Amino acid sequence: MPSRPRTHARRVLVSMTVAFCLLAGGPLGSARAESDARTAQEAVTALKRALKKDDLAQRKIAVRDVGRLCGHLNRAQQLGAAKVLRKGLEQTEDDPEVRRLMVRALARMAHEHAWIPVILTSTDDRHPAVKAQARQEVLSGGADELKAFAKILANETSASFRAELLLMLRDRRKPDAAPLLLERLGDKSRIVQAAAAEALEAVSGEAHGYDVQRWKAWHARWLANRPKEAGPSVSTGGDVPEPPPHISRSLRPDFYGLRLTAKDIVFVVDISGSVGSGGFGRAKKQIIDAVSLLGSDVHVAALFFSDKVHMWKKGAMVPASPLNKEDLILFLRGLEPGRSTDVYTSLNAGLAILDHRVKAKQKAKEPFREPVTMITVSDGRDNMAALPPRVVADKLDRLDPALTVLHSIVLGSKPSPLMKAIATRGGGHCLYPKR
Repeated sequence: MPSRPRTHARRVLVSMTVAFCLLAGGPLGSARAESDARTAQEAVTALKRALKKDDLAQRKIAVRDVGRLCGHLNRAQQLGAAKVLRKGLEQTEDDPEVRRLMVRALARMAHEHAWIPVILTSTDDRHPAVKAQARQEVLSGGADELKAFAKILANETSASFRAELLLMLRDRRKPDAAPLLLERLGDKSRIVQAAAAEALEAVSGEAHGYDVQRWKAWHARWLANRPKEAGPSVSTGGDVPEPPPHISRSLRPDFYGLRLTAKDIVFVVDISGSVGSGGFGRAKKQIIDAVSLLGSDVHVAALFFSDKVHMWKKGAMVPASPLNKEDLILFLRGLEPGRSTDVYTSLNAGLAILDHRVKAKQKAKEPFREPVTMITVSDGRDNMAALPPRVVADKLDRLDPALTVLHSIVLGSKPSPLMKAIATRGGGHCLYPKR
């Protein structure tokens, strides 16, 4: 019988040999890996059976097992498991807890195709808890998630949805998304360009607007200074706190030469025959281009007038989100120029929206980073006299210059005393844009 010291030494040697085999992928480590892979694949098979049954508890256990063991599957096997879960998530499973577990399982796989349903679920799901779980996974996702974003963006035709995806990367707050965001700065849609620039601001802490070269220079600096031990981006999992709202700083497009810096803007635009067909067409293009490039933290209202007042969103101040931007474009396409001009009724309506927004911000104790702004675009000629001018004059006299500002854009070559008076009494600029 060997002595006690030699017995101990043998145990140590055996332990070291096992550890070495595990680390080096030797016989013991390989056997364990194969066993784990078989167990994981069996869990996928069990999942397929469970999802066809009415036993809720069994479905929960099966989904949870796949999520726990999916790391032992190879890439092809993970793709197969992801297809099973995605089919259940999109077509067959209605229980919110099972759906939530499906999202968690998909997000634990190192495969971009597993991340695609997670991302899509985070944008829309019939169960709020499932959508919230998917959003949590997106906020903590890594490199495989970014590959999924790239695939969705490459095949998505809706500009507003592409923009919404980029705003999700904004909330994710990770600079590893920069290459994807830089690419989308060149998107054919201005709505998408705005979302890309906004996301770059959020992940970088810098503000370069739509200057591609300056953003590329920032990214080069980030790559050069990134700690090497950080390695590739991976999913962190777990609960991730919601990021604070991003306040855009450099997304300040021009509107007839006027730089839009305000966070609350009311557009009052003349589409009557007196501005001419060219003026009407230019006004539509100007407002589409400007609003498309605003940050999503800006609130916008718009009304268009001739002999009637056409209010977008019934005059409500709404965020300049991708969906709202697209909706405004569709609204404008349906407008036709009118013959007569009712300026004072339209100004009165715009000032009412302005006043309502000021009071709402005061009630909510929101900060006035910039004054609430109204921009009137017209030649200033009223040929209907539907409202006495004194009604508008009275509202102008009651404006608080610390909280509001009024600008005028004068269409046509003739000076307009009315438009100049609006800007003067509203503390803003009166501009005569070149044709």
